[in-house]
Amino acid sequence: MDDKELHEKCLEWAHWCHTRKYFAPPVPQNILAQFQAKKRATKEPDGPLSADLAFLNMAIHGLHDQFPEEGICFNLYYFYQFRPVKAIWRALDIGERTFYDRLHRFARRALKLSKTIKQIHTANIADISAENNSAVF
Repeated sequence: MDDKELHEKCLEWAHWCHTRKYFAPPVPQNILAQFQAKKRATKEPDGPLSADLAFLNMAIHGLHDQFPEEGICFNLYYFYQFRPVKAIWRALDIGERTFYDRLHRFARRALKLSKTIKQIHTANIADISAENNSAVF
């Protein structure tokens, strides 16, 4: 996967994350909030139900503990879509090249880990299915 495809996958993940909250009913508003002007869109965004994006999400959350500096760069750029990027790397007191290196390195690690998580998950599902099928007979 080249850098452009990786970037597109990360953007897709960010969109996917912003649509996950729509699986639960909204929290009821208090009386004061009901009188405020509506701040959100009337129609919810429609995100894909992708297992690959769920595995990528697990990988990203797992890697944040191991690589916090890279995770901060990744989250600010993709999840929060903070721009201009120059403000990020100045606030973190790093160079521009260092920022992009951290960003790309974290994205590559997350993608690699997500593939590993998927392989382990499918192997476990296959084992469970085999056990259930043998228990029936």
